[in-house]
Amino acid sequence: MNCVLPCSVSLKKLSGETLVYGLSSILGRLLTFVLVTPFITRVLSEGEVGEVGNLMFWTAFLIALLVFRMDTAVFRFASRGDYDPREVFRQSQRVVMLMTGLIIGPLLLFSDGVAELLDAPRATVYVRLVLLTVAFDALSAVPLARLRLQQRSWFFVGVNLGNVVINIALIYYLLAYLPASAPERFIGSFKVGYYLIAIAVAAGLRYLVLLLDGLFGSGSRAEPEPDVLDRIPEPTPPPGAPPLGRLFSYSLPLTVVSIAGIANSLVGPTLLSGQPVGAGYFTAALRMAVFLNLFITAYQYAAEPFFFRQSGRDLETADRTIYADAMRAYGIVGTLASVGILLGLPWLQFFIGADVRPGLEVLPILLAANFLFGIYSNLSIAYKLTDQTLLGGLIAVAGSLFAVVGPLPFIARYGIYAPAVGMLACFLLMCVLAYFVSRKYFPVRYPFGRILLYVVLAIAVCLLGALSEAMWWRILLMLVAVGGIGLLERRWLVRTFGRGAAGAT
Repeated sequence: MNCVLPCSVSLKKLSGETLVYGLSSILGRLLTFVLVTPFITRVLSEGEVGEVGNLMFWTAFLIALLVFRMDTAVFRFASRGDYDPREVFRQSQRVVMLMTGLIIGPLLLFSDGVAELLDAPRATVYVRLVLLTVAFDALSAVPLARLRLQQRSWFFVGVNLGNVVINIALIYYLLAYLPASAPERFIGSFKVGYYLIAIAVAAGLRYLVLLLDGLFGSGSRAEPEPDVLDRIPEPTPPPGAPPLGRLFSYSLPLTVVSIAGIANSLVGPTLLSGQPVGAGYFTAALRMAVFLNLFITAYQYAAEPFFFRQSGRDLETADRTIYADAMRAYGIVGTLASVGILLGLPWLQFFIGADVRPGLEVLPILLAANFLFGIYSNLSIAYKLTDQTLLGGLIAVAGSLFAVVGPLPFIARYGIYAPAVGMLACFLLMCVLAYFVSRKYFPVRYPFGRILLYVVLAIAVCLLGALSEAMWWRILLMLVAVGGIGLLERRWLVRTFGRGAAGAT
């Protein structure tokens, strides 16, 4: 088998990259969760919280459309030595700029008409602020992928954490300091607008830093990672970027995957728009599930470029043990994270307002759905590596039928449970379909039996946790979960992360 690094070393390397590349996401979201979520859920009413959730849904949707998955295309075409990484980056960024101009420009010009679709005060301003945020975030996507390509991890962390810190500072200034120090200048009915201003300004400053780095800093070189360069055979392929047709045929289905993924994960508040309080409840539950999403996001940041590097140019001879081990590691951490959230809920709930805490009753369902999404993310590498992205798009569309269409007949009767169960069914179906694609095009012996044991242990521990909210009892149960999985996987853990795997970076 052709393995770029020994498997134990590779998994330790992936773990390290998950920590580094995910640091900005983890710290940023934790800061947001601790400092912004409790503040926003208290400053804004239930209806305004639901309105923010609805606006963020459309923001994420437009960003996915504009980026056109050029970030993944950068890794695919710049990490195997087929094309000049500099030209891959430039062409990918030109595509994003073109998409941004073609879509955001007309929407800004006709923002009054778009605003008529929203039944909210100052809706025109809201639309413009959202569109500016979308443009800045979309234009930042490929430069951020470039940083990962260059392994400039700490600059990546600094840029994203800076964005979060500026965002939080502006939110507190506009919604806390301004009404206290200059109440005559504060517009009480414009609270959502102040929130959107903070997000737009922070996104704009982040893009400015990335733009300057690309023009004058280390980013202007756009060189691949050293281990990628070592695998490029001589003579070096002629400079150039992939033809636009090939670039689009690869990225278009992935764009469908992204858009469907946004819909599948965030459509709940939109489906509940006819029940503003219910939308607020569901948004609050999604915010609480952020703890598991932190790990999944960090893992995705590291795993995608890592798996492309590990595959090498010959997929037939690539060592696939690392993919099974990565799934195993995800199963362990994802299960323990979910257990920790549910056992810690008596204390974590105070991070959100008391008026939206009833929505936490669907949190176990949302955590299960997000856990399945992480499994799907591991399985999806098969169609990305083998250029079968069309199948990925079809899987995402099939899942969306359950997440978007499925809950509609049940919302009136079951309320927030309908979109939660729809999300769970969606990701379960996507996991099953992605597994069959992997089995056909990139077979890997995934340890699903082991992961099922983790889940059974987690369910048992959480059921025991329901017997008492005493801190000592729940800490004891958490230790039982950690110890149980540790005993079950002790040999694998020692072999992979112990001294026998020394030398990993």
